[in-house]
Amino acid sequence: MAYHKSTCCLKSEDSDKLHALFHGVLSRIGLEDLPSQIYVMLFIGLLFSFGRNLAFPYLAMYLTGASANGGLEIDESLVGFMIMVGGLAYTLALLFTGSLCDRFGRRKMMVAFIIPQIFLTAGYAHATAFTEFLLIYVTTSVIGAFYDPAYSAMIADLVEPRRREEVYGLSYMLANVGTIFGPLIGGFIAGTSGYSVIFIYATIFTIVCAVIILMLIKESYSVSESSNVRLGQLTRVFKDRLFMVFCFAGALTNVVYSQLYGLLSVYTAHLGFDPSFLGLLFSVNGAMVVTLQIPIRKATMRIGSTRAFIVAQILYAAGFAYFMLSRDLFQFLTGVVVLTLGEIIFFPASSGFVADLSPADMRGRYMALLGLFFGTGGSVGSLIGFTLYDILPNKGIIWGILGTVGFATLIGYLYLLIVVERRKKLSSKTEVDD
Repeated sequence: MAYHKSTCCLKSEDSDKLHALFHGVLSRIGLEDLPSQIYVMLFIGLLFSFGRNLAFPYLAMYLTGASANGGLEIDESLVGFMIMVGGLAYTLALLFTGSLCDRFGRRKMMVAFIIPQIFLTAGYAHATAFTEFLLIYVTTSVIGAFYDPAYSAMIADLVEPRRREEVYGLSYMLANVGTIFGPLIGGFIAGTSGYSVIFIYATIFTIVCAVIILMLIKESYSVSESSNVRLGQLTRVFKDRLFMVFCFAGALTNVVYSQLYGLLSVYTAHLGFDPSFLGLLFSVNGAMVVTLQIPIRKATMRIGSTRAFIVAQILYAAGFAYFMLSRDLFQFLTGVVVLTLGEIIFFPASSGFVADLSPADMRGRYMALLGLFFGTGGSVGSLIGFTLYDILPNKGIIWGILGTVGFATLIGYLYLLIVVERRKKLSSKTEVDD
């Protein structure tokens, strides 16, 4: 009996220690004392990111690759057109799905996305003609616009305002954990079993996410709100010259950045690299975002958004231009490391810049228009990149062209810096005079 009692006490102490250890780990990464549904949502985001990154970085390689390697030998310009149409469809859909999210509820929108996503993801493994892939890709893009605002709105519903930015950042970091391991494993599977198989694995992860959403996610929305975003409402935002310069510059930045997720896979295959090579590049990209996001974000806040844009754009342009000279693993990794530093600097700075620039009562319209410009830049950039790649005899020249576009875009960000600094001086002078 005494032994049994002692064992029970030890078990209780061990349990307390484990609980304390678990709470300490959650505290270190900023996950302590959150609503239980938030943990479920973050886990869904991690699973979905892993499944998606298992397959979709290799879609362009799958479509354009030689049949001897399991590819479908579809023309590069057609693949660029497909990515452009899908990107535009997603961007335009986002202008309306936010209001649908408020009208029908967050959970319903997430379910409306995840169920069709199962069949669409499986469709990539069985489609053979370009028209089939085009239809699947565009449909996937449209329903993807259902999920993103619902997921973000549910976090806002469940988390108190002071911790929302923290939870959004954690969600972004966990998604990049999927980016670390998904492409690496997907590249190995594609290299050994073929491209179509990785979409079957991605479908399995989507099914798991669907089951979790249906069983564990509860509706967080209860109060009816009017948040319709109509195109007519966006016209007032066009009068903000500084914001419009940022939108155009950001669109050009996305023209270059969009090539990371499509054209780079085709180019590395052209040079004879195995799919697992691309997976390694994406894994390095994701690992850098996860480990460096917080310290770089703090540094970005110290130098200010407009200076951060200039630093980020130089890194983007240099990283992509360096691919023109890259021929081995180390050289491609160098380019990815440089452009990823630009990515980590740019995105937090852009969110802060728009938040500071936009009036509180027009913030939704600013964000909608910004998303439209950024999305259009990425979509059109894919078409331009694949079209030029198709017609250029020396395929590596495309990275020199993209680097030139990146460096030329610095003009827009330098203009932003000059205007913002001038406004700060005028504001300081006015305060002194007063």
